[in-house]
Amino acid sequence: MSWWCFPFEHLIGALQRINTNEHIGGASCKMEATIIKSVTCTANMRHWLHRPDCPEAVWQLKIMFNKCFVPANAVKPENGLRPMKGPRRAYARWDAANFSAAKTHPGNATIIYQPTPCEKPIAGQIQDIRNITTPSGFTVELHIRPFEHLPKLLYDPFSHYPHLSATSYSSTLREKKDIIRLEDIVAHAARFDYSYHRTVLVNLSRD
Repeated sequence: MSWWCFPFEHLIGALQRINTNEHIGGASCKMEATIIKSVTCTANMRHWLHRPDCPEAVWQLKIMFNKCFVPANAVKPENGLRPMKGPRRAYARWDAANFSAAKTHPGNATIIYQPTPCEKPIAGQIQDIRNITTPSGFTVELHIRPFEHLPKLLYDPFSHYPHLSATSYSSTLREKKDIIRLEDIVAHAARFDYSYHRTVLVNLSRD
């Protein structure tokens, strides 16, 4: 209860992506053994690459390895972003949270954001994340389709409970996209679609 489960879910996701060669769990424990062997081999390889007596030829492979798989203890850039190949990104990490396009991960794509600094935060869904080259390096922009406002004819049952940080919208997304920066994101949002094409979104800000 009252515990942030993202680290555990992240670990489960990493385990699920391990190639198990179509083995399944059970009495023989083939799947479990395959996962353990994969994790052990990866740990042993990283340990070998960090040894002072590591051969030069292998050391050169370490440089290539780190370019493909950024080490967890690598020094992060000042803005917390790492350059990636190509103009589009599958995800972007900001303020200790991952944000993805809807096609990549719908749960990480639903957000509360500010379209402009003068406007109130609204809800939307990330459609695309792109790298944008600038004179000083690069930045990231997000293309958002905001949720349509709830029509006045439809009742919002959550309007009487402002402490819930829940707002009802139409479940329809606008065609016109907003283009924002990562710092314009307020938080992820939990979404639930209910009757009459209504959807309620809860602000998941940890502030």
